[in-house]
Amino acid sequence: MLARPRQPARFINDTKQQKHMHGPVAPDTQSDDTLFETLIATAVDGIMVIDERGTVQVYNKACERLFQYSAAEVVGQNVNMLMPAPYRAEHDGYLDRYRTSGEARIIGIGREARGQRKNGTEFPLYLSVGQGMLDGKRIFVGIVHDLTQIKAETAAREEQRGVMASIIEASNDAIISKTLDGTVTSWNAAATRIFGYTAQEIIGKPIAILFPPDLVDEEATILAKLANGESIQHYETVRRRKDGSHIDISLTVSPLLDNSGKVVGASKTARDITERKTAEARLQMLQNELTHVARLSEMGQFSAALAHELNQPLTAVLNYVNVAKRLLVSPNADSPAKTYETIAKAGQQAQRAAQIIRRMRDFVEKRDSKRTIEDVNKIAADAIALGLVGAKIANIKMHTIFASHAPAVLVDKVQIQQLLVNLLRNAAEAMAESPKRELTLSTNTIDDTAVEISVADTGPGISDEVAKRLFEPFVTTKAGGMGIGLAISQSIVEAHGGQLRMTPNRGGGTIFHFRLPAAPGME
Repeated sequence: MLARPRQPARFINDTKQQKHMHGPVAPDTQSDDTLFETLIATAVDGIMVIDERGTVQVYNKACERLFQYSAAEVVGQNVNMLMPAPYRAEHDGYLDRYRTSGEARIIGIGREARGQRKNGTEFPLYLSVGQGMLDGKRIFVGIVHDLTQIKAETAAREEQRGVMASIIEASNDAIISKTLDGTVTSWNAAATRIFGYTAQEIIGKPIAILFPPDLVDEEATILAKLANGESIQHYETVRRRKDGSHIDISLTVSPLLDNSGKVVGASKTARDITERKTAEARLQMLQNELTHVARLSEMGQFSAALAHELNQPLTAVLNYVNVAKRLLVSPNADSPAKTYETIAKAGQQAQRAAQIIRRMRDFVEKRDSKRTIEDVNKIAADAIALGLVGAKIANIKMHTIFASHAPAVLVDKVQIQQLLVNLLRNAAEAMAESPKRELTLSTNTIDDTAVEISVADTGPGISDEVAKRLFEPFVTTKAGGMGIGLAISQSIVEAHGGQLRMTPNRGGGTIFHFRLPAAPGME
């Protein structure tokens, strides 16, 4: 039962005026009226009371804000004036049906509906209706809650979800979600294209379907990280397609959290990097081919000097053999001893020639990169023997400063030799017109964790303009040079975890430096 209002036509905005017109009110009634007025006036939601004919009896301030009609414009009028079509035409029939049949569609239930403002615009609302008796007549109390902001926020969220869904479906990367036990819960179009499974085929199945047999243990590691709230970024691995073929992917995995912040699943983004891996392998093959061609080019440049260098030990061998012949027929008592000594010297010169040929064969040989533990000083000495063939003719004074206890290094010996040969020959050519021709190759231990190798010359140096682009392909200071030697040298150093640097030599000329890390366990 509704205790107030006592007069059916009374509405909250003129309650005090009505009281004044009807004289004093009993203290308890006045107190109840004041409480009723306060409740209606301060309510955030719209509150109105209608009779069983639909005529508005009470219309509070919140209703005025919602519908933009004043209380004077609404009280005494049919409540359907606040409704847009088709609700306006249907409302009176609904009340008639309820009076005759008792069939309730809103009363005691509540539902979403729409209201119409004075300016004709509509807005969403939630209407709760209760009924009671006042002075023996049925009345209905309606509470109106404006849903405009909630609907706008919901629409914005739905739009955002729609945009995200569109982005996910349009993505070239596979975007997958799963539970913490590894069950797939979502699967986009790119995932179907990359892995071959449709969403219907894999949702609800374990993600381990995508793992090659030898990588199944990866999933346990991934799930353990996710359970701790950790993410996995750009992890390169291999997965298996529906047809059984393998695919290279870059995997990013992030935990999914519920409203309390608890990890409940994971979002995976998988990028197909098969083409990139194939391109990298092709690039590496081309790089190896270019490196080999560069070695052949180096060979062509000093083949004449090599012939001169080989001529010395071969001539010495011939001379020693002729001396040995004469000693064999000599009647002197010491001839056998001298003959043996002479033949031994001939053998030494033959070994020297063989060493030169072996170095050149190793240098030019086309083979896959192979790293071994090496003595950096030995590599440097061999590079000098290869790179400065004919250096005496060029009047170059060679200095070596080798670290006495340099740690061993894990390198591709031939590649490091090629690098040093290139630097040494560049230095020799740079000093061709210099009055001072001194070349220094040094090794220096850095904290027992690395060895720095330096090649210094006393040539004219390198201009600032050329220095900025020195390691770019086809940049050269030589009139007939191709400009690939230093680019290849830089790639060799980078492949060994270092960087080739150039600095001016204090006494004039240039110094090239690079570092090689000590072999594991050799620091």
